[in-house]
Amino acid sequence: MPEQFANRHICSDEERIAWFREAKFGMFIHWGIYAQLAGMWKGKEIPGIGEQIMRFAQIPAKEYHEICKSFNPVQFDAETWVKIAKDAGMRYIVITAKHHDGFAMYHSHCSPYNIVDATPYGKDPMKQLAAACQKHGIRLCFYYSHYQDWDDPNGVVKGEQWDTTYPEEQKVFETYMNQKALPQVMELLTGYGPIGILWFDTPGDLSYYNARRFRDLVHAIQPECIVGPRVSNDPLGDYIGYGDNQVPSGANHLPWETCATMNDTWGFKQQDHNWKSPATLIRLLVSIVAKGGNYLLNVGPTAQGLIPPESVERLHIIGEWIRRNGEAIYGCQGGLIPYELSWGAVTAKENQLYLHLFDWKEGPFIFTGLKNKVKSAKVLGTGEEIPFTQQKDGIEKLVLTLPSTVPDPYVSVIALELEEGLPVEIDDTITDCDGEILLTSVSAKRENLEGKEVSLVLSKSGIIENWHQTSDILTWEFLVTQPGSFSVTLHTFTEKYPEKDPEGSWEGGHRFVLECAGQQLKFQVSDDERTHPRDLFLWYDVATRCGRIKFERPGRYTLRLVPQSLCLEKGLGPKLKSVTLTAK
Repeated sequence: MPEQFANRHICSDEERIAWFREAKFGMFIHWGIYAQLAGMWKGKEIPGIGEQIMRFAQIPAKEYHEICKSFNPVQFDAETWVKIAKDAGMRYIVITAKHHDGFAMYHSHCSPYNIVDATPYGKDPMKQLAAACQKHGIRLCFYYSHYQDWDDPNGVVKGEQWDTTYPEEQKVFETYMNQKALPQVMELLTGYGPIGILWFDTPGDLSYYNARRFRDLVHAIQPECIVGPRVSNDPLGDYIGYGDNQVPSGANHLPWETCATMNDTWGFKQQDHNWKSPATLIRLLVSIVAKGGNYLLNVGPTAQGLIPPESVERLHIIGEWIRRNGEAIYGCQGGLIPYELSWGAVTAKENQLYLHLFDWKEGPFIFTGLKNKVKSAKVLGTGEEIPFTQQKDGIEKLVLTLPSTVPDPYVSVIALELEEGLPVEIDDTITDCDGEILLTSVSAKRENLEGKEVSLVLSKSGIIENWHQTSDILTWEFLVTQPGSFSVTLHTFTEKYPEKDPEGSWEGGHRFVLECAGQQLKFQVSDDERTHPRDLFLWYDVATRCGRIKFERPGRYTLRLVPQSLCLEKGLGPKLKSVTLTAK
């Protein structure tokens, strides 16, 4: 073991993960020789995400190697990159040391296919990045594609085999493991100082035994280094990871992270101008932190070594927002409310409760269920006092009188000072807010009318799946404070294939009865409206307009969703996201 790691103490799981829980926000960097192609091959734009252009364009390894000869990122400056991350409020950086294409973006001594030995650049950018991170107090973390390697003679190619140079039947995976993958992970752990996370990707069919070899190697060399969740399909990582661009609908009290793009791709792609707005990115950050997670936001630098100006601009705006409101982000407790809030999010720390309002409207704003007594209410960042009253009329109500001036153009934060510190006591019954009741799959109770085992599965991203039995039902309990007539909409998910299969691109035709307040709505899941959520890459949100429900008086109500018939020709049941009730 190298001398600098020989005397490091063996740390507990909680010690190892402590900094990660506090960090909240990190920068993902997808950078490799694929940036030289920028999503183009032989004069044509290649559909698909940029860092996987070798697969999407089916480029043979021999031809792909030619890119190395012109890859010379002379404008790369580690100090600039780290300062951009730090100014944005990011606490850690995860960079692609080796992606699926097999090319090492550092000086690897067990494979000449690396940036020092195979390109005109001839320097190790990871050395420079490690020095800059240590200087500015940012934790350096490495992404490493441990299972897939499209260049190694014994590496795995998931899916279609487009390059027959190394026939699949002749490959010996253990040779790749022993001669490249494990030695390269050791190089990363021993050559660049303390590493925060070894962020593995796409475990595929990797055996439990080999996944353990990666995890144990990391913990043996750097006991304080976190092993990412994608090291295995088994729960071997040190935290939970959600899918790319996936944000769960509910809270999770275990440490977790979601990685996300600013546009539609990860590596640099010159034709991808579908940038998320600063407001969307900040609201995603707030939502993730409020649910107890970390937000790993990606940039894809150019072949010259520059982070695109569109990314820099958005990160600067996020940083400005964090400078005003970081008190409500760093070191804060999430998961205080287990369901999705239609108006924003809630975090807490010490004797402060923070209400993150996505839309600011002049007049009364009602926050229900808070049992703690409030001493003061102020706009975070300006200190402006917000008049309030606390009432108890069947349920606790905090009524805040919001002024006409919007404090923040992205997300406004109100800091509530509590008479006593944590824990915060909140009745977590779902309650109407600003004329809307949001019933997510996460907050539903799953049961079976016939006493059978419930087949419904709640996915990590908060979607009800595997709805194959008509005797399986969902129920929600909620509170109505403002009676009236509400329109009801069912939101389901479908895969993004309309351009390939317009007739069969979504799962519909299921018939349901919705029962609530002594009324019934009978409807068929239909394609009334289809939208592409910006926080999910491969899915559409399909809305079904179900009808209207009238609530005559305030009180607690139960809504039951009962299937009458399910269309299972494709073996697919409905994928349910939420039911919304809107007063209008």
